[in-house]
Amino acid sequence: MNKAGQHFLWRVWGNFYVRHLVLAVSVVALAVVVVNLWLMIYTRHGQTFALPNFTGLLLADAQRLAREKHLRIEVIDSVFISAKPRGSVIEQNPKPKVRVKNNRTVFLTMNAMRAKKVIVPSVMGLSLRQAKATIDLQGLEIGRLFFAYDIAPGNVIGQLHLGRPAQAGERLEFGSKIDLIVGKSYSSEHTALPHLKGLSLPLAKSSIIEASLNVGSVKYDESVKTLSDSLDAKVYAQHPATDEKTSLEVGSLISIYLTVDVTRLGE
Repeated sequence: MNKAGQHFLWRVWGNFYVRHLVLAVSVVALAVVVVNLWLMIYTRHGQTFALPNFTGLLLADAQRLAREKHLRIEVIDSVFISAKPRGSVIEQNPKPKVRVKNNRTVFLTMNAMRAKKVIVPSVMGLSLRQAKATIDLQGLEIGRLFFAYDIAPGNVIGQLHLGRPAQAGERLEFGSKIDLIVGKSYSSEHTALPHLKGLSLPLAKSSIIEASLNVGSVKYDESVKTLSDSLDAKVYAQHPATDEKTSLEVGSLISIYLTVDVTRLGE
């Protein structure tokens, strides 16, 4: 730069207003850089990790894992599912493997430690359909159907819980199974095979029981991975299939297979 240029710059810098304007802009720019650096460090900008799987853990173990992973957990609901360990996590939101940042809150649904108690009703003498409606209304569930020769075929002649008589008025845990002994005639009795494809598990079980049949194995395919999936799953196959048989002897088993894969349902 020649002397004329240097002289001009010196005169500009020597101006009080210009000098202070440059200093102010520099201070603001430095502050912006510092704040951005601080935010990047504080929020770990761009740094995420796969959320661990909390399902199946007891609450204390879930809390320990959350501390190790710098996460927060919050229990938002509890249900009671007898097939799941009591006091364990049965659902989480967000789902496992979703990428999150530190301090993310994970919302948990827990399986209750204790189911409430309900009163066992008397269904003696009722038809199977009436007995099922009464037991369902009370918060219990029909387990197995047994058939014995009786002068009142189709009516309940006994009610059991875990192999012993289930006395009317006693208290059992919500969702407990009541086995029924149903009368049948001395001739061989057959019942129509229900078509279960597309039904949810509760509706499929109801259809099987109402047909005087028993629920066999219940299997989910690989598409069912969470509690929510299991609740949404529908029957895609049954054994025996309706194209193989049209009727079965009362008390026979029907196995059902469930999925959330709509291609298997033909939808």
